[in-house]
Amino acid sequence: MEQRAYSRIRLFMKGRVRLLATESESPRFTGFSLPEAPVDGKTLANAHIPEALVSFLLDMDAKLNAVLAHLKQDRLQDDFPLWTEIYELSGAGIRCLDTGDLNVGDHVEIILFLSEFPLRVAGAMGRVLRKEQGNDGRPQCAIEFYRIHEDDLEKVVQHVFVEERRRIRTMRLEEN
Repeated sequence: MEQRAYSRIRLFMKGRVRLLATESESPRFTGFSLPEAPVDGKTLANAHIPEALVSFLLDMDAKLNAVLAHLKQDRLQDDFPLWTEIYELSGAGIRCLDTGDLNVGDHVEIILFLSEFPLRVAGAMGRVLRKEQGNDGRPQCAIEFYRIHEDDLEKVVQHVFVEERRRIRTMRLEEN
């Protein structure tokens, strides 16, 4: 039986890719994150602020996060011209749609859209290991990460864990 360092899940998610000239090329994606909930309603309520103002501030925070996420997505599309659909995810790599622009051995920088709202993005450098036909007949690439920032790796591993846990709960509910 094959031993894996990271759990792997099947899913559907969007991603952006750019081809690298060399393996040692510097990444363009240096990471960004919007605060998930730097100040929540409970914290504001404990600050003795009127309830209507608390509601207004939380609503404005959500709207500003949405605008910033949209602006950052536009910038990523300029820097990462190739789009892809991701079918499998782990901390070690991905399996994605082969749009015809990638070849075995190519070095790439990948942006994974873990969620669109709030925007959660992770980036990694990888190498195309193989090309194959997927179960749906569409061409796919297997890409192994060889450089991923610790924060991005944590986001990916956490995303896989949360998705696995959600699926287990769904299966248990369907059994009952």
